Formats: sequence, C-alpha cells, structure tokens
Amino acid sequence: MDKMPLKLHVMTACIIVTVLMIIIFFTNNPIILFSVFIYCSIVFMYTRNKSKLVNGFIYFIPFLFVSIIINFLFITEGKIILFEISNKVFTLESLVYAVIFSFKLLLIIYISMILNILVDSDNAISFFSSKIPKTTLLVMIGIKFFPIMKNRINSLKNIYAIRGVEFNGKSLKEKILAYVPIFSILLENSLEGAFDIGEAAYVRGFLSSTRTIYDKQKFQYKDYILYAECATTLIFGIIFKIYSFLEFDIYGGININKSINIGVISIFISILVIGFTSFFKVDRME
Repeated sequence: MDKMPLKLHVMTACIIVTVLMIIIFFTNNPIILFSVFIYCSIVFMYTRNKSKLVNGFIYFIPFLFVSIIINFLFITEGKIILFEISNKVFTLESLVYAVIFSFKLLLIIYISMILNILVDSDNAISFFSSKIPKTTLLVMIGIKFFPIMKNRINSLKNIYAIRGVEFNGKSLKEKILAYVPIFSILLENSLEGAFDIGEAAYVRGFLSSTRTIYDKQKFQYKDYILYAECATTLIFGIIFKIYSFLEFDIYGGININKSINIGVISIFISILVIGFTSFFKVDRME
C-alpha cells in the first residue's frame, strides 16, 4: 500500500518537531506526554507507517526493563511500597518514574521517525540550499563522508594488516602509532574528496543566486496557522513551566488530581490541535 504523504512545508515540519521536543524535555507529566504520543500515532496511522509505531515499541521494551531495574536498585524514595527484599524497599514511585523516563525516550524516537516522514530530503536540500547554501553544502559533504570514511578505514586496515601492522598493540602508544598512517591517508583523501564535491556543486550552480529550483515549495495557509499554534503552545508552555503548572512530583506522592490543571489541559489540547491542523487540506498560496 502506498504511503500517504503529509503536505507540509519543510520549515513547518521542523518547527513542529522542535516544539514537541521542547515540550517533552519540559515536563514529566504523563498527560502531556500522552498527548505527544497521540500526535505521533495519528501521523503514523495517516501516513500508513504502522510498522514504525511497532518498531518504536521494540526499542522501548528492553530499555524500560533496564530503567526499572536501575531505578529499583539505586532509588528507595516513595511512599507506596510494592515489596521488600533484604531490608531494601521497592516503591511504586520509582517504578512510575522509570516508566515515564522510558516513555519519554520512546517519544523522542517517534519524533525522529516523524521528522523523516514529514520532511522530504530533496525538498529539504532545495529549501535550505536557497537560504543557507554554504552550510547546506558543508552538511551534505559531512553526511556523504561518514559511510565513505568508514569503508575506507576498513579497507586500509586490511591492507596494513597484510603488510604486518599490528593494530592490537599492548600499549596505547603502540595502537596510536599503528593508526597514524591510516589517518594521514584518510585525511588526504577526505580533503581531495571535499574539493571534488565542492567543485562539482559550484559547476552546477549550487552557490549561484540564479540557480533554478524546479520544485520550489510554497507556503500554505495551513503553514501559517501551524506557526501560530506552535508559537502559542511554546509560549504557554514556558509560562506554565515558570509557574509550576506542568510539574509532576512523582516521589511526593502519586496523585492524578494534582497533575491535572489548566496548564496541563491547555498544552494537551494545543498539541492535539497542531496534530489535526496538520491534516487539513488547504490550497497553496500563490
């Protein structure tokens, strides 16, 4: 089944993801975090990426168990005791904290996946190259070099190993000396490759102000609506954070009623509104 794309501007998608990331780091309140989870689920379901939703849980479950074990071993704070072993208490609060901490990691994984869904790489390069061409070129060169350098290092190690170079020396000094010729060759190749990429990009008019963009993205009315919603959510989030409306004191006693207030409800609704606005079909602005 073909995936259904979300028609958002590159900048709009980046702003939405940034605001959601800030909200996640702002609070441990499970209601707000659940609203972010709803947003992520809606995007995955709408774009027919259910497999990514499942894959996120695959990463989440082992990390959850590790977090619970570590929290149980080192933290004994809390009022509700689940069980006790050898005079060491295991509390419900430490369990809840581990679950929330792991859940925040799951949301970060989901948002990273959503950024890949919302932002088309070609559109992103086209947009940012028109705004910050030199920075975009440097990022492209850096991204291109990572796999190339990795393969080059492995091939050079095999060549030097055949020549008798021992990379597993007894001392740190011996290991460093063994890798010196590899790094010197790698540095020279990287400089030559960067020059070739830069020259090719310049010949194609990459840094020219007259360069033609064949599929230029245009802002929609929906993009401006989303900008306003994201700005409102972020401003209210900062205000509510300052006045402690978004706090969730787990070790002070788990009380759902205390975690629900005007600030939490406002952010919850704002995130859902951003999600539903993203799916509105609006004609492009001319």
